Amino acid sequence: MSSPDKNEKSLLKKFPHIHEYLIVIAILLLACIFTYVIPAGEYSRIINAAGKKVVDPNGFHFIKNTPVNPIYMLNLIYRGFVKQAKLIFTMFFIAGGVQMIIDTESIHALMRVLATKFSKTPRMTIIVMMIAFGIMSVPIQMNYFIPFSTVVLMLCLMMGYDAITAAAVIITSSSFGSSCGMLNISTTAIANEMAGLPLYHGMGFRWVGFVIILVLTIWFVCRYAEKVRISPEKSYCYGIPNIVEPGDPEKLPLMNKNHVLVLMALTIGVIALIIGCSNWKWSYEETGVCFLATGIIASIIGKKNPNQMCVSFVAGCKTIIGACIMIGIARSVAIAMSAGHVLDTVVYYIAGLLGYFPPLLQAPMMFWAHTVINFFVTSGSGQANVTMPVFLPVADLIGMSAETAILALNYGDGLSNYIYPHSSSLMAFLAACGVGYGTWMKFMGKLFGLWFLFATLFMMLAVVVGYQ
Repeated sequence: MSSPDKNEKSLLKKFPHIHEYLIVIAILLLACIFTYVIPAGEYSRIINAAGKKVVDPNGFHFIKNTPVNPIYMLNLIYRGFVKQAKLIFTMFFIAGGVQMIIDTESIHALMRVLATKFSKTPRMTIIVMMIAFGIMSVPIQMNYFIPFSTVVLMLCLMMGYDAITAAAVIITSSSFGSSCGMLNISTTAIANEMAGLPLYHGMGFRWVGFVIILVLTIWFVCRYAEKVRISPEKSYCYGIPNIVEPGDPEKLPLMNKNHVLVLMALTIGVIALIIGCSNWKWSYEETGVCFLATGIIASIIGKKNPNQMCVSFVAGCKTIIGACIMIGIARSVAIAMSAGHVLDTVVYYIAGLLGYFPPLLQAPMMFWAHTVINFFVTSGSGQANVTMPVFLPVADLIGMSAETAILALNYGDGLSNYIYPHSSSLMAFLAACGVGYGTWMKFMGKLFGLWFLFATLFMMLAVVVGYQ
């Protein structure tokens, strides 16, 4: 990236970069203050026909305020790390396994192929990566893609793009599967079960949304990326040093037989992961072990000795530690809101507003409501468990199909995760790509506006076609 001029340098000094950790800690402080301002309340829980404890939609009541003292913020952060321990350890396993694969130089050889094959049409690299990550994201949560950020960053820089492009490619495409909800066990499966529907019922209409939003986003990212490649000064992160050097494609290794075998092992590992998550309900443990096993097999194929494997594993863990710290800190925000008993209050008031709008706008309003609620309840499964026992009866009363209400949950929970600064996944990706939150929002603010418009119109379409 070229150096900024004097005016840009003075502007950078006037508005210094704020560390991402400080942004999330400020959000945590705000969450603690909210517990003093928002009335505490909760829904009664009942046992449904399936023997599970669910929210009683008619059982909301206010309770005595339980404000969270900001003095205990460090305690909340510690609890955030404990709550996210499974994810953090899974990230270490994935990062270590990915680094083992990277150290065989097979990924570098593939990068050389992509960089040379598409040198005249570099945007094809973006399109290929976004489609590949998008398909893989259907059964896999986006957190698992964080360790791939460095590889995507190196390739984008090598093609003449910037760190924003790399972040956009990996963040957006690795989220579409979960956001559109075809096989999302955290939202679709939970909500469908509450509605008495088959596990992933209504998948066809969700696939239509997946394809549309993928095409829209590829167009938007390619448009920005090409503008930056032609005129680097138009980059939103112009003048900000990259955390990795792009390198010269000609200095990368040529593809050989061992590289092909390693890439085949990686492909088989990913396929196994997709099948496991789709059919066998694999979760954190199985995902981490699958990646680590794939890394070990790749290292053996790449003729690495056990000593080198251990070195690679540790190196991979080091690359992801900053992102793991962010995941732990960000979770503390939800813990503060939950301890203050204000989450159910937010749901109660938002649910009460829906009845005031005409039928065509009620579905978009439900999506908008979930977008607001997602600021307070960032966990997809947490939001499903809190909101759907309330919103499903509301949908029934106003004549909305349960499938449409669940789609509103998918989009409301999914899309806003890429603008909220306390989203642990977003901040972890940005840390891995070396992109500040403010810089990211210069790009993502416009893209989210496009997403928001799409989701609003798509929710209206669901009502018009009688989606069920």
